[in-house]
Amino acid sequence: MRGFPPIQIFLLALTFIVLAVPLSHLTGTVTQAKTAAAKVEETQHVKSLLRLRYAHKPATLSVKIADKELIAEIGGSPIEVQTALPSVKDGVDVFLSATWADGTPDTSITVELEPDGFASRSETRWSSAGSLDEVITFEWK
Repeated sequence: MRGFPPIQIFLLALTFIVLAVPLSHLTGTVTQAKTAAAKVEETQHVKSLLRLRYAHKPATLSVKIADKELIAEIGGSPIEVQTALPSVKDGVDVFLSATWADGTPDTSITVELEPDGFASRSETRWSSAGSLDEVITFEWK
């Protein structure tokens, strides 16, 4: 014997409604949680390691990220500094300035930046006439 079709359709619709209410709450909450987590991530700083290598020791050396001087004293090559980057999504600008004593041949400085959770990036710049003044942009995609 068959059932009455209007009652079967009503029971099927009722089942979908009962399942739809908790499902909509579950999916709506997950979307909001992801948005909130993304906002928190943007405001946090990313720990990173900055490494400088050079062939000839510079007389003066200045390395800045976000107007913060990172090099306290000039030591032997390589120099490693732990720092916190404001954000790596938009790229990081490293302001590099160095001078060498008279008679020093043109030489290079390699800047390597390695933020936590991202690949290491390295850039090399050559001095000209005993000085170097560069802005190096590192980007991660």
